[in-house]
Amino acid sequence: MPDSGKLPRLYDEREVGKILERATELQRQEPARAAESGGLSLEELEEIALETGIDPRHLRRAAVELDSGEIDPSGWDRLVGDHTTLVYEATVPGELGRDDFEGVVSAIQQVAREHGQPSLLGRTLTWQAETPSKTRSLQVVVSARRGETHVRVEERLHQFAAGLFGGTLGGVGGGVGIGVGLPVGLEVLGSTLFAVAFPLGIFGLSYLGARAIYRQVVQRRRAKLVELLERITAAVEQSIAEKALDARMPPLELPHG
Repeated sequence: MPDSGKLPRLYDEREVGKILERATELQRQEPARAAESGGLSLEELEEIALETGIDPRHLRRAAVELDSGEIDPSGWDRLVGDHTTLVYEATVPGELGRDDFEGVVSAIQQVAREHGQPSLLGRTLTWQAETPSKTRSLQVVVSARRGETHVRVEERLHQFAAGLFGGTLGGVGGGVGIGVGLPVGLEVLGSTLFAVAFPLGIFGLSYLGARAIYRQVVQRRRAKLVELLERITAAVEQSIAEKALDARMPPLELPHG
């Protein structure tokens, strides 16, 4: 009986459309549940992508975003204008040796530039870091098993979003909108309409401004996470390749006499 856990991931028509749409978007941006029957595997999607001029790298990344929920954002994500949890994953053929995890930590530190806390349990490395204000938390998990090494990079921005929108709407919207609108509208102009409309307008502008700022921050963090994932993956591939080369080299024979 075949192992269901080894069956390829299949995508239905809706998911195929979302993946191709997202992959096309990623292609433009780069500068010089699965059915038991029917659907398309990721390998079949990659063949279609090649025929339509889409880089398979972008297709695989779009598939990761679909499984992690990035393509279908939550209501909170829609409210703030972008995702509050960013997740990127990659799988490298071959198992990383236990002695090679130290090199992975070094690669993480070079890109993340945050003081993180690594921990190694068996063949799984977990590296975690938080900003001093605790507005962002970053986690990297590298696990080696079943002939593969899996890399997962995740950053949570919930606290940052809450602080940004709370501070902007409360400070600007509440402080300026209500603090100015009510006394000017009621006491100076004698206009109830102004007293109500001015705060609402300031709240609206504050909200749009916070969304714009948040989306810019997320865009920068997304690029940084992709760079981090690529750096870790490269370090893992190099370590596995070096170990395979050492295993193929014949032992050194000493001269007789």
